[in-house]
Amino acid sequence: MKELSIARLTPDEWQKAQASIELFWDVAPSQETIVKFLSNSHHILLSAQLDDLPVGQVIAYILDRWDKNESMLFLYSIDVAETHQRRGIGKALIAAVRKLGRSQGCSEAFVFANESNLPAMQLYQSTGGKRSNPDDVVMFEYD
Repeated sequence: MKELSIARLTPDEWQKAQASIELFWDVAPSQETIVKFLSNSHHILLSAQLDDLPVGQVIAYILDRWDKNESMLFLYSIDVAETHQRRGIGKALIAAVRKLGRSQGCSEAFVFANESNLPAMQLYQSTGGKRSNPDDVVMFEYD
């Protein structure tokens, strides 16, 4: 059986990051963009790999707070290849990013999900996520 490895990618691993991002997103960021992202200590890209092939990733941001001395962790995107879903990879990614966040001084973490995205809702609940503002969360976007 293949062994899952999860690692935070560094600027020197920009090619691994690019392969991971392109697997899950319809973009092909440049080397410069990826290195800039990975060089920021408040930006996190964890890659889950089986036999050196990406099968999952977490993109997260450490957010400084003005009201506390502790930061919080924003889980921006959790992605697992469709062929590898329901094998514990998403749970392992969330556990790994939460552990990393705690080591960086984050006292809490949060993620947004669409209620219609049942796999995401189940994943977040199964990993200890507690739903807040059950019917009151609306996201606005600006250009």
